Amino acid sequence: MKSINLEDNISKLKNVYKMSDGLINKILYSNETTTYSNHPIEISSFLTHVDNIDDTVRIISIIEGLHRNIGISYETLAVYCGIDTFEFEEFLHSPASLKIEKKFILAVRIMYLHFVLKEKYKIETISD
Repeated sequence: MKSINLEDNISKLKNVYKMSDGLINKILYSNETTTYSNHPIEISSFLTHVDNIDDTVRIISIIEGLHRNIGISYETLAVYCGIDTFEFEEFLHSPASLKIEKKFILAVRIMYLHFVLKEKYKIETISD
């Protein structure tokens, strides 16, 4: 198990993701805009390990979170995504079944729902 180090994460945010000290401080240490707060190590880990999770796995995990934690049905999510429920459920089992254009729309709309509803549920994290 790799140990998580805040200093290493901050260095990566600066050097790889080109964030300024001011932006890093605002993201990691400011609670001005939300009542839901994460520890700076947790936030920095999310931001520096973005490439460690496949984007399709990420969007499916968010879909499952919306479904499981809030109770939004697959039918409702499919309507938001502009596809029928069969296509939506097929995507969950076989992501390659959906054309790239529909995948793009699905991803944008799911991320929008996630953004709007993020305060309504806790995101489960997996730790090693």
